[in-house]
Amino acid sequence: MINKKIKLKNDIELIIRKAKISDALEIIEYVDTISGETDFLTFGKGEFNKTLEEEEKIIEEHNNSENRIFLVAEINNKIIGVLNVNANNKKRLKHICFFGISVKKDYWGQGVASNLILTLIEWAKSTGIIKKINLSVLENNITAIDLYKKFGFKIEGVITRDLYLNGIYYNSLAMGIEID
Repeated sequence: MINKKIKLKNDIELIIRKAKISDALEIIEYVDTISGETDFLTFGKGEFNKTLEEEEKIIEEHNNSENRIFLVAEINNKIIGVLNVNANNKKRLKHICFFGISVKKDYWGQGVASNLILTLIEWAKSTGIIKKINLSVLENNITAIDLYKKFGFKIEGVITRDLYLNGIYYNSLAMGIEID
């Protein structure tokens, strides 16, 4: 069971744990908030349309899977970051996972994303199943790219015209790390 307590700057306590079904409504509200804080997401304000039941099902499916995980980061009992890992159950593909991560803007630069990624890598190693972690990041999101590189992720390719925003197409980078 993942339940890490980490001291951040100014003695702020960060808790990283697996999402619970009871978190579903707060996660929906969290995603609605972050969708208006950055253009680096694949959706904008008001475009995340999961129902409470759909979100609960996603959390339950992740919690019952051996190669997926849904992490939340909390400060003062409020969700301020999430990391969601998806994977395939097909025998030939179950060793590969793909993740997405987000942190509320008020907490950028405080180590929340780093601690979520570190927890992801530790979890992946502990599964004995995951041998490759992949992600996609907009090529103009230099802060995120530098963060992923810090953990050993490598650029593996370019996905052209991956995001369309305000009349402009943006490319994404495919990045990955092998897990031993």
